[in-house]
Amino acid sequence: MTNEQAIYRRVLRRETHAPRTIPAAVVASIGVVSGLALLAGGVWWVVDAGFRDRVAREFDALAAGATAQAVPFGVGVLVVLLALVLLALAVLPGRRHRRARTTERTALLVDDGVIADSVAEAVARRVGVDRGRVAVTVGRRDVAVRITPTSGVPVDRFGAETAVKDVLSGIGFVAAARVSVDAHGVIA
Repeated sequence: MTNEQAIYRRVLRRETHAPRTIPAAVVASIGVVSGLALLAGGVWWVVDAGFRDRVAREFDALAAGATAQAVPFGVGVLVVLLALVLLALAVLPGRRHRRARTTERTALLVDDGVIADSVAEAVARRVGVDRGRVAVTVGRRDVAVRITPTSGVPVDRFGAETAVKDVLSGIGFVAAARVSVDAHGVIA
C-alpha cells in the first residue's frame, strides 16, 4: 500500500463516519460524577449511622407508595434512560450518508443524496415519467425506488431496474435495486 492510499483511506474513513467524541466525553463525565457520588455515599454510609437510618426510611416510604418520594424515583429513571442513550451514542458506530471509493490516484466521496438524484433522473428518463414522480432512498446496501405513474400509462419496472443498475455501476457503487410502482397513478 502506498502512502497516498493510506492517506486516502484515513481521510475517507473520517468523512464517512461521524465522530463520537462528544457523546463519549459526556458518558465519561457522567461516569466519573456517578462514581464520585457513589464513593461519597459509601463513605457517608460507613461514617454516619443517621444517614443509614434516613436512607432505610426513604426506601421503606418508597416501597409503601408515598407519592412525595415517587418524584425523585421518576427523575432517577429518566437520568438512567438518558445515560443509556448517551452510552449508545458513544459506543455505536455513526455512519454519515456518504459513499467512498478509491483508485490508485484518486479518492472519491459521494453523498447519498447525489446518488439518489442521479438514479431518479435516470429512472424518470428511462420509463418516461416526470422526475417529481420518482422517489429514491439510498440505504447502506440497497437503493429503493418508488415510481408513481400517470394514471392509465404503464411503467416498465424492468427498465427502471436496469436504469438503477446502470447508474450504480457507472459510478462504481454496488447496491441492490428495489423498484416499486404504485398501483394508483396520478392524473396528468
